Amino acid sequence: MNKQIDKYNQKHQLFEQGDTLFLAVSGGPDSLALLYYFVSIQASWNLKLYTLTVDHQLRGQDSLNDALFVKEVCEKLGVPCSIGQVDVAAYKRLNRVSTQVAARELRYQFFKEQMQEHSEAKLVFGHHQDDLVESMVMQFSKGVRPNGIPVKRSFDNHIIIRPFLCLTKDDIWQYIKEHQLSPRIDSSNDEDDYTRNRVRHHVIPLLKSENPNLQKSMAQLQGQLLEDDELLMDLASKELQKIATFHKEKVSFLISEFKGMSLSLQRRTFHLILNYLHSAYSFDKDYFEPFIEWLYSTQSNSQYRISDHFTFVKAYDECQIIKGSFKTQPYELQLSIGDALTLPNGWVVRVHEVESPSNMSSNQILCDKNHMEFPLTVRTRQSGDRIKPIGMDGHKKIKSLFIDQKIPEYLRDEWPIIVNGDGEIIWVPYICKSHLVKDSHNKLVQITIDNND
Repeated sequence: MNKQIDKYNQKHQLFEQGDTLFLAVSGGPDSLALLYYFVSIQASWNLKLYTLTVDHQLRGQDSLNDALFVKEVCEKLGVPCSIGQVDVAAYKRLNRVSTQVAARELRYQFFKEQMQEHSEAKLVFGHHQDDLVESMVMQFSKGVRPNGIPVKRSFDNHIIIRPFLCLTKDDIWQYIKEHQLSPRIDSSNDEDDYTRNRVRHHVIPLLKSENPNLQKSMAQLQGQLLEDDELLMDLASKELQKIATFHKEKVSFLISEFKGMSLSLQRRTFHLILNYLHSAYSFDKDYFEPFIEWLYSTQSNSQYRISDHFTFVKAYDECQIIKGSFKTQPYELQLSIGDALTLPNGWVVRVHEVESPSNMSSNQILCDKNHMEFPLTVRTRQSGDRIKPIGMDGHKKIKSLFIDQKIPEYLRDEWPIIVNGDGEIIWVPYICKSHLVKDSHNKLVQITIDNND
């Protein structure tokens, strides 16, 4: 087994001398073998090993006993072990996801927290070729590209590696027997409640009867697919860097530029964006087709959501993909001289007196203090809002200003509006100043808006 892993590691460059590795260990056969394997090579490879195990609290005392078992084994082997306890049932109800998705997201969240102080560390899983076959069959059945399980991939600021993908389940059990190990057995694996279990119990045996070397054949197919995909993903990544703007919680791009790419690259840039925003998210179905149908629709301003994980916003020629649910709450805040308020959308508004105007920018206005009533109000738009712009006798609707300036609908509901104490709108930042904004020999008040996006 060691020779197989050495050869596999040499090919894929999974781990190297001096690495810090966090081993995901449940106590089952695969992960227990993983733990003992890395302990056996720890000295020769100069590895720093840590173990992470999670109690999902789904099987009562059995689940806790699994975690305590891992802890006990690690103490005997001299490997630090951290136990995470997560409430899958509560997370599932709150986020309206399946049990498996909830468990996965909480598990990865725990892994991320434990690894944050080790920037160069790698997260190691014990997935093997039988797992790979199951994943590819499940992907086939859902119409998703059958890439199986990646040998390595990015995870937050780290890398996930799977050095056992060169092994079959039988290989691992042989290792277990040779080393007289006593893994924990999860009784839920014998049930048909989950899709993976049904595939394992009923579909895989039929496929193996047709091809006894199923695992090796599927592993070879995956390798070929990944080689092709690696080239295309590299091209997609380069194209994405050209057209997209990346923020912490969103990615934006021009729709016309996105449409200029081939459909194959569009599909891959789409998934690159989703993985950038949600690195632990597992795509159990292909969301690309409904996304493209929505993006190419004639409606110029609209929103589209994938569960609670992503919101897509189309505003004229711009598309924004936002992490999580997108919902703007109206706000209304008081503003006095000397204040510096951070608004819900992240913008900062400041008010202070100045002696004379100097180097004014588009994000600043000057007002005659004698014509102002404090406190001012900074708020979101309201029905019927109007402003009397400089140089106009009448008023103009705020709604019309937003339309004229092609402000996306989702931004209109969060755009700050500065209102005088008597209720008259003074300024719609970056868009329109009222007649109150003018030079004066009296005391001046400067209002500044900082858009930190």
